[in-house]
Amino acid sequence: MLKTGTKLGLTLLISALLISCNGEPETSENNNNGARLIPVETVTIVQGDFEDFIRLTGTVEALEDATISAEASGRILSISDRGDQIQRGGVIARLDDRVIQAQFDAAKTGYELADDTFNRLEALYADSIISTQDFRSARAQRDQARAQFNQAEKMLQDSNIEAPFSGRVEERMVRTGELINPGQPVVRLVNTDRVRILAGIPERYAGEIGEGSEATISMRTLGNEVVASQISYAGNVIDPDTRTFTVEIELENPGERIKPDMVVDVHIKRSTLTDVIIIPRTAVLRDEEGITVFRSIEDNGRKVAELVNIRTGLASGPLIQVVEGLEEGDEVVVSGMRTLSSGDELNIISNESNLERAERLRQADRPTASIQ
Repeated sequence: MLKTGTKLGLTLLISALLISCNGEPETSENNNNGARLIPVETVTIVQGDFEDFIRLTGTVEALEDATISAEASGRILSISDRGDQIQRGGVIARLDDRVIQAQFDAAKTGYELADDTFNRLEALYADSIISTQDFRSARAQRDQARAQFNQAEKMLQDSNIEAPFSGRVEERMVRTGELINPGQPVVRLVNTDRVRILAGIPERYAGEIGEGSEATISMRTLGNEVVASQISYAGNVIDPDTRTFTVEIELENPGERIKPDMVVDVHIKRSTLTDVIIIPRTAVLRDEEGITVFRSIEDNGRKVAELVNIRTGLASGPLIQVVEGLEEGDEVVVSGMRTLSSGDELNIISNESNLERAERLRQADRPTASIQ
């Protein structure tokens, strides 16, 4: 059986443990005046420039991407393999052209004969030796033979399927020995030296964003590599389903690292604001009474928290503009507000300018906003 003194000691120990578990958070403590001392991080307000961006998701498309089809019928004698690089005008596939070659030779001979006959009769007609009807008949035969010759020449050219642009064979639809017909797909030819980014802009930005607007592309699959560019095309038609209009951004693609159908993040600049106040979004508190932040003020040599009503403006990424309620030189709490109340004494762990804080946030969330 425990003695009275032992019981009292155990009771005090249990009470101390309960207070430790259920009392104030470990991050807070009481000062000599009995007020809570809350550890926080703050920023000192300095006005700067703010670039407002809108965020979009875009897809990559090759500038030159086509399915090449046959224009003549015949049997495939040879065809390029997937991965082959073809220069513009180079032969992608060859057809058996023996019948076409024979038709071409016959048409060429017929045209040469008709042309020679017409030239001889033209001299006789000039001397009024033959009638006008005979001369016109010879000219018509010459023209008809020339048309047949041109048609045969085109068919012979079409027996070699040529590349309309330089590119790489990405897909092959037929094989050597197959018989094909005009219009039948043969290969898919793609040139990714230059690509375009396609994105949809909400219609509410139609008056702010257009051709020439600055844009920044972030490649998710390439380690968030960032490329600066501008809008090369902005559509004038709103899609009734998505209520957006299409924009295109053209990019050089050295090394062909950017691939068609790749998903990218697009940030398009709406405007640049100068000499404004910007703070992190995390510093802003919202409730039914409005929008507030905690500001650090001096009270008898101590720094205490004061709840201040503010009015916000544009927001971009992790940053937000304050248009009313704060002034340059104010010190604003940006971390540790969860347990903070108005009047609490502040234990300021770190302090920096809002521009320095914004730059770090921008780098972590690039490329959404820029403070200069």
